[in-house]
Amino acid sequence: MKITKSSWHMKIFTILCVALLSFAAACSDDDGEDRPGTVSVIGASGSGSASGSASGSASASASGTSGSASGSASGSASASHAHDHDHAAIGGYEPASDVVSHSLVVVDVAEINALLGADKIDFAAVKALYEDGKNSVKSSGIRTIAGFARSERSERIWDDYTAYYNDQTWLDTYVTHAIDGTGPFEGEADGVRKQGVQKGIQNQIMIAWALHEVVAAEEKVAAGNIDVNKGAPHNWDEWWAFYHGDNDAAPKGSPFATADKRGGNFGTGSAVNDALLKATNEGLEASKSGDASALAAAADEILRQVTITYVQATIRYGSKMQADLEAGDDAKARIHQAEGWAFFRVIEPLVAKANASSAKDLNAIYNLENQPSKSADKVLSAIEAAYSGLNITKAEVGTLQ
Repeated sequence: MKITKSSWHMKIFTILCVALLSFAAACSDDDGEDRPGTVSVIGASGSGSASGSASGSASASASGTSGSASGSASGSASASHAHDHDHAAIGGYEPASDVVSHSLVVVDVAEINALLGADKIDFAAVKALYEDGKNSVKSSGIRTIAGFARSERSERIWDDYTAYYNDQTWLDTYVTHAIDGTGPFEGEADGVRKQGVQKGIQNQIMIAWALHEVVAAEEKVAAGNIDVNKGAPHNWDEWWAFYHGDNDAAPKGSPFATADKRGGNFGTGSAVNDALLKATNEGLEASKSGDASALAAAADEILRQVTITYVQATIRYGSKMQADLEAGDDAKARIHQAEGWAFFRVIEPLVAKANASSAKDLNAIYNLENQPSKSADKVLSAIEAAYSGLNITKAEVGTLQ
């Protein structure tokens, strides 16, 4: 059969159209996230509206999508696995899916920290970046730190916190009070408010956000959704993206950086982050194969290691507060009290489950409704009494240098 020039052009055109349609499907806005917190971006591809769901629950997304790995070219998980190694490593972890934009939330955190480091803090600029976001762009808008902090959900771990604080938006309540100088931060110096904002965002919110993705991955495995780009592996990748963050910004605004700092303070070095990377790699394989038991083991180890970092922080700021008071510097002691409180809140509900008396004592020491006190020994004894219930050991925590 003779092929004319026009018919050949038509064949090429048809092939290009099919390819473009396939590419558009692959770049759809559904990136597997389970939360609200985006604002519209003019000129962004896809929907121009913000994500409208207020529930943001992992369970809704896990059960509301197909229980099979339906997003790959062949409709099977194995087909999408072919793309597992196409994504740049984030802090030594090689994600199976594209989570670069997720990691850029930590750039927002780093920029907020830079604003907080100014001699005269512009809290209005901090609030704008917290609420509006800047660097983590997706096709439907911008991920915002406040968007996650203000979302409501019901899921494992999260429910312990909302029940303990009796506040569905406990994260935003605390950070907004610190930004605005209201609630427990009313009348406090900028240095005190700074600690509430900085540790409230970099540690309370980012840890909660990261752990949310761990739970979302578990729920998706339970629902049979192990598609690499939309199912459990993608949520698992998001856990690390939010915990570690963009490689360049990580030292300036990630929980990963906090863990290494506290490890340096306690002679344990990078032990927590090394263990987290190992558990994360093991969990990724479990999320891809649908091994719920192995994924649960990895998730439990992640929570345990994260706890160690904030136990170390809880101990450290009791000691710093006491040293300030012994030196006669009440103002600095108040700042370190606020810093200790912000760090302790990352694990306070977990400590309360492990040892209610310990949590009560530690809250009384750090809560800004009380004045700073020489309580280093009391802080240490209270938190150590909870170690067994937290499933951690003295050796893992180390000794404050």
